[in-house]
Parts: sequence; C-alpha cells; structure tokens
Amino acid sequence: MSTRFKRFQKRKKIQESITVIETNDSVKDIADKFLNSDLDENKVNSTFNATKKFYNMNINKSEIDTFLFEFKEKFNDQMFNKLVGDCKKDIINSIVTPFGLGKIVAAYDKTGGNVDTIHNVRNGIYVTDEAKEQYENRGQYDSDKYHKDKNFIDINRTQSAQKKDGKAVDYITGEKIDRNGKADLDHIVSAKEIHDDAGRILANIDGTELANTNENLKLTDSSVNRSKKADTMEQFIDRKNENIKKIDTLKSKDNLTQKEQHELAKLEKLQKVDDKRALKEDSETRDKQNKKINKEYYTSESFIKNNISTGAVEGAKMGTQQALGLVITEFFTAVFDEIIDIYKNGFSNGFDNDKFFTILKERLKKISIRVSEKWKDVAIAFKDGFISGFISNLVTTVINMFVTTGRRVVRIIREGIFSLFRAVRLLLFPPENMTYEEAMHEAKKLLATGLIVSLGVIAEEYIDLLIKGTAVLEPFADILTSVFVGAITGLSITMVVYYIDKKRNDKAMFNNLVEDTNKKFAQFENALPSFNYNS
Repeated sequence: MSTRFKRFQKRKKIQESITVIETNDSVKDIADKFLNSDLDENKVNSTFNATKKFYNMNINKSEIDTFLFEFKEKFNDQMFNKLVGDCKKDIINSIVTPFGLGKIVAAYDKTGGNVDTIHNVRNGIYVTDEAKEQYENRGQYDSDKYHKDKNFIDINRTQSAQKKDGKAVDYITGEKIDRNGKADLDHIVSAKEIHDDAGRILANIDGTELANTNENLKLTDSSVNRSKKADTMEQFIDRKNENIKKIDTLKSKDNLTQKEQHELAKLEKLQKVDDKRALKEDSETRDKQNKKINKEYYTSESFIKNNISTGAVEGAKMGTQQALGLVITEFFTAVFDEIIDIYKNGFSNGFDNDKFFTILKERLKKISIRVSEKWKDVAIAFKDGFISGFISNLVTTVINMFVTTGRRVVRIIREGIFSLFRAVRLLLFPPENMTYEEAMHEAKKLLATGLIVSLGVIAEEYIDLLIKGTAVLEPFADILTSVFVGAITGLSITMVVYYIDKKRNDKAMFNNLVEDTNKKFAQFENALPSFNYNS
C-alpha cells in the first residue's frame, strides 16, 4: 500500500471522527461576546510596525514583475551560455579527436583486425605476411601421403574386418555392405580439402593427422566413392542429383550398349545415397575438425602473444589519441576564450600600444598555464584510452572469429569501446559525493556520445565521397570532411546531452514539488489532534 493512500485513509478517518457540537446558550453567549468586543487597533498596529524592522512591506506589483523577469532572464542566460560553451568544446573535441586524430590512427587499421583468425584466413584475408606465406608454401596435394599414412592403413584394416563379418554399414546410404561387395574407405571431408584448408595451416596441424581419423574415414560403395572424388558433400550431392535424372531416359531405351548399362548401374547406386544422412555425417565430422583446429590455434602461445602485442600497440595509439586530443582541445578552447575576451574588452589600448607584446605574452602564458593545469586529465585520458584500445583489440579479434570486420568497423569498435569503458568505470568507481543515480545519469551521456560518434564515423564515408566528387573541393576533401562531420557530431552530442540533462532536471523539479507537498501534508496531519480510530 502506497504512502499517499495511507495518508488519505488517515485524513478520512479524522473527518469521520469529527462530530458536530450542538450549541447551547452558554456557548452562544461566549461567541456573541467575542464578536461584539472592541478591536484593539493599537496592538495590531504595533505588531505590524514591528515586522517592518525585518521585512520591507512596501512592495508593489511592478517590482515583483521586474524581479521575476530579471530572475528568469538571468537563468535563461546562464543556461544559454552553458549550452554555447558546451557546443564550442564538443565541436572542437569532435574535430580534433575522433575525426582528426582518430582518422590518422584509423589509417593503420586493417580489414579483419590486427590478429589472424581461422574465419578470416579461410576467406583469403590475412593480417600478417607470415601466415599468408605459410599458406602459399603448403606444397602440392599428395594423395599417397594421405592414403599410405599409418592411421589410414590401421583404420582400413579394422573396417575391412567388419565388412568380412557382415557388420559394416555404408555411411552414405545406411545399407549394410555385402561381404563380397566392393567398398572403399572414404574421407568424408576429402583429404585434398583438408590439405588446402587455410585454417588447418594457420593452426599448424598436420593434414594427415586431421584427415585420417575414425570420424572422417568410413566405408561406402566403391562406385559412390569414386563419383564423390575430392568434392565437398554439398557439391557431390548437387552433381549426383543432376546425374540421376538420366536414369529414366536410359531405362526407356530398348537396347542399351555396354557403356550405357554400366552407366545405368552406376547411377542406380548413386540413387541410393541418402542426402540427409550424408549431409549430417559431413556436418558432424566438420564440427569435430573445426573444434580441434580452433582449440589448437586459439589456445596457442603465438595467438596469445599476438593479441597482447597488438593490444599494447592499439592501447598506445588510442591513449595517445585521447591525451593529445585533450591537450589540443583545451588549447583551442583557451585561444577562443582569449579572442572573445579581446573582442569584448579590447587589446589594451590598441595595437600601437607599447605594452602590446607584453600583453600578448601574458595572454599566451595564461593559455599555456591553463593547458598545463590539465596534466592530470591528460594522464587519465591516456590511461583510459590505453585500456579501451587494448579491450577493443580483443573485441575485434573475437568478432573476426565469426565475421570479418572492415576497417571502418574496427574504428567504430574502438570509439564505442572507449565510451562504454568510461561509462562502466564511472558506474563502478564514481567520484566522491556522487550518488549512484547521478553516476547512472552521467553514464547515459557517455554512451550517447559514443553512439553519436559511431554514427558520425559511418556518415563520414559518404560525406567524404560526396566532397571528393566535386573537382574544386577534392584536394581539401580530408580536411573538409573532418571539420564538417566533426562539427555536426559535436553539435549533436551537445544537443543530446542537453536534452538528457533537461529531462532529468524536469523530473527532479517534479519530484521536489511532490516531496514538498508531501511534507506539508505531513505537517498538517501532525498539527491535528489525535483521535482514537477504534472507538
């Protein structure tokens, strides 16, 4: 039950408990005497005059209107000046950091991230030259190497014995293999495919070791095996289904040549292939092989070292970007403030004054002092940038295990992780005297900033192409793109942050009003006499 409802019930009970007192003659006489008594005007006037020592009672409507107008105007000016100041700083920061320095850092980004992954190399995308050279130097496929391997021979001997005992089953048709029938030991995933698999080579797994296992070697009809060749199971089934269409044509002929009879017998054997069974066997075998490849590579010392080293490089790049961006942003902000001050207050007594260079030197010194005072913030910015850069490198690597990231996506991940890291850090380690609610509010603004910067990175590509499409502007395309996108992004960030703050302030004002009203109700109820509600 809510507090408000409880108070309502309390007031209702008080009202119900109050009874009307019937007046008698004595009470009426007292009331009449009070109403007919004389007013002590001297006492009232003395009390009123005493208050003038503390309060000026001579206030007219005009003065009240003037006060309220000035208060409102001053409040709006403060809000407007803050908004303009935030716009200026956010625009400068966006031009300098994500779309200035960030663009320079992004020039070293690579499609697919900084670390080779199984998924990427299988799609021909290599990060390092070493991995690419290793694949190119894999050598030609040698069938004898795979079919004369000790594991192949041992497994063939075991399954041949099962065939003689009448226990062998054709893995691709599901039928029992005749003891005297011709059957071959088939690589479900062909030995040639395994030999040429870039993922297997990246993981440094021997081809014969991966190909010649009990999971990958199973008996099937010799004719079917020879038809399958080195194709994948999907390729074999597609080709098989196309070929068996000839069966009806051959059967419709009255006299078949020996060659046609042989072809018909072969096609009828292919017709027995169970597509679902074959694809299931292939899928299960590939899953086991991929698990082995992934485990071997992603737990290897080289993969871990590559992630640490590239993460450190990305961290240093991002840390430098944020630290240098803060310094440059603060420098330009200070310069603009000085320019505005010169515009408003003048440059001493003019440019011809003898003290011109002295004053100029003092203003430059003020700028340098203002920038140097930010050294702690610069150190924090570098630290935050380094950590977020290191994390973004790991995130990019993980994503590239499944899909290939483009260069621009790498940049979006880097900028997004930075905003997310700052938001999480603020929630976990808020500054002193900041409540959790305030920290959550500031974290929302950081996340919104990261989202807007990411959208700006996406828009940058299209704006860059648009500017480069204009012959006159093409030489300045990079600069114009950085300035234009940075300005739009900075303004967007300021407006969104302003909206988030305004929404919170409106909510806070409403909550304060409700709280104040509740306090007044409580005071009123406490002032009422106590009643026995059970009577």
